[in-house]
Amino acid sequence: MSPLDELRKSLNVKVKNGNKTLKHTINKRVALLPFKTRNPERAKFSNGFAPILGEFFRKIENKKLMEDLNEVDFVKDISKNVQMEEEDRPYFESILKSFLYSSNTIRLFHPMMFKYIPLSDNKESTGETDIAHYIYESLLGGGNEDLEETLKIKKNEHVLVGLVHKFLPELDKGNTKQMYPQTFPFIREAFMEDLHTLTTNRDFFMNHIGLFLAYYYFFASTQLTLKLNQFESMDDSAPTPVYFNLDWEASNRNRKANSNGFKLITEAAKKLLIHMNTLEHVNFIMETENLHYKELVEVFDALPEEDKDRVLSDLYTWTLEYSQIVVKSDEGIERKQTLEEAYRQLQQQLFSGVSKETISRYALSINEVGKVYFLKTRGSLGYTLNVTQDFLLLLTAISVKKEKISLKQLFVEFEKRGVFFDRYSREEIVKLFNKLNLIEKKSDSGDAQYVKPIL
Repeated sequence: MSPLDELRKSLNVKVKNGNKTLKHTINKRVALLPFKTRNPERAKFSNGFAPILGEFFRKIENKKLMEDLNEVDFVKDISKNVQMEEEDRPYFESILKSFLYSSNTIRLFHPMMFKYIPLSDNKESTGETDIAHYIYESLLGGGNEDLEETLKIKKNEHVLVGLVHKFLPELDKGNTKQMYPQTFPFIREAFMEDLHTLTTNRDFFMNHIGLFLAYYYFFASTQLTLKLNQFESMDDSAPTPVYFNLDWEASNRNRKANSNGFKLITEAAKKLLIHMNTLEHVNFIMETENLHYKELVEVFDALPEEDKDRVLSDLYTWTLEYSQIVVKSDEGIERKQTLEEAYRQLQQQLFSGVSKETISRYALSINEVGKVYFLKTRGSLGYTLNVTQDFLLLLTAISVKKEKISLKQLFVEFEKRGVFFDRYSREEIVKLFNKLNLIEKKSDSGDAQYVKPIL
């Protein structure tokens, strides 16, 4: 089957009542993000990041949870396997229940318990599953020794931890199919480095792994959104700068977090679904997978002339065909001489062929996670990127690691992780660090101030 026929099959192109029809689809040849075009299936984080954490940790061991851990049955099952005086059993079961559960949810007293957090009991579970698999595949890139070690039971654990572990139900085997390619190397390298740091302190890990994974999901998806809008001229070696405000500081229209913050992301997000459709179609025609514009151009430039001619011819044929089927007009469509011109022409037609409502719904996935953790509405300024004190301390902990670093280097480390601050925010951070006794001064100059490790 030719590349064009493969694309037609994917889009279900067929003749109905004498007219050709098609159905827009994505994530067949290109799956760069776990976003949904359907509202019910989009994760809205009504249960926070916990359901995604559960699925992520199950994915590490290639497991799936078929039913929730039943509180009464589980406590009874452990109790009946422990020898004691029968008059003591109710007290033991009461202690065990308070150890295992809090407010009718599983207490996360050990990393192994993450695996038993259920998905939401509605259609959002589809979106939660996809996000967890995206983090596992795109950021983690598969199995990880640090996380596998964290899930193990150590010899010095509390006696109840060992007991619970012994009787936890065995999870079913999961799905090993991989869907998402690895994200930009600069994001993945920072993620792996920070994850390793996080696993060196169990208490800090337990308290912050949800926020950590939520941020890297937000970081990876927003950077891709910005980069795709730069087409083949994207810099895929470093973050596109976006500026954050601190949660407790005032802001105004002149601050960088207003002019060079979330507005840049929302503007780029208006084209995100159309980029995904364009890349889907071009990857089919070029017989490639999961390549963005810069990578497509690199592959195209290395092709023999006859193959280049075939690609450009197919793109022209397909743009004409799509325009006739969906836009109902092929006026102005012409054969282009470069790949860049050809996919831009196709994209213009896709803008006309995909409904504005669908385009808008797809980009809402950025807002959903942002509103819970990384955005704050500031009156007439609307949403701005936001850093809470807890998030700042997490960023500082993973940036500083075990040895003090200069204040100047700390802000470089923040920017490596996609978090940029203007000078006003930097001054506020220094004030907070002084209050928390995290600054070690050699002199009053910035270069001679050091930030102490948190971990």
